[in-house]
Amino acid sequence: MSLLQPFISMLDRILNPLAAFTNDWGLAILLFALLVRSLLFRVNLLSARQQVRQIRMQPAIRQLREQYANQSRKLGEEMLRLYSRYGIKPGLAFAAGLIQMPIFMSLYPYFSLHGAQMTTMLIPWMQSLGVPDPAHALPVLYGIIGWLGMLISLVPDPAASQPALLKVGMPLAIMAVSLTVIWRSPAALVLYWAGSGIVTILERLFFRSSYGQKLLHKGIPVPELIKD
Repeated sequence: MSLLQPFISMLDRILNPLAAFTNDWGLAILLFALLVRSLLFRVNLLSARQQVRQIRMQPAIRQLREQYANQSRKLGEEMLRLYSRYGIKPGLAFAAGLIQMPIFMSLYPYFSLHGAQMTTMLIPWMQSLGVPDPAHALPVLYGIIGWLGMLISLVPDPAASQPALLKVGMPLAIMAVSLTVIWRSPAALVLYWAGSGIVTILERLFFRSSYGQKLLHKGIPVPELIKD
């Protein structure tokens, strides 16, 4: 039996009731994407906090590099202290992706196997969600949604922003690579990713709100100059 079979069976037990409830597989897939992202909100929050902490500690990092420019060993020691002070845990940045990995890897075989029976009013030009979108509208929509999501930074202040060309170009490059993978995927899979991308945009807009910023900055040390 495949190692993914338990996860594929789990998808079947979740998606079938959602499809019966909505009477539409497209809506069921979007609800499932919302469910997954909702369950992972806490993990995504912790990951976002790590990103904000790394942004906030940049002035201190620059000062350390200037202060210990010719003392590589001392610089390394002070950097470790700084990372510890800011509570930087590199593994948290990948936690959400690792947790979702079994689901991600199970979605393609599940939709390839059962997608022929899936229909939706959301994509009227398709008779089945188990095949690629012949109009390629879904992959393009997914690309636009993903690109917009990556444009929304976690911190609003311009000082922490990337150069405009890098800020716009990097997400475009990432989405171009993603599209080469997803272009010929079952429409059901692309619909899931598009729905997940919409939730990402809403999540990032929430993080940009005043309450969201309080959550992101909770526990972050007040920046201070590094003393000799």
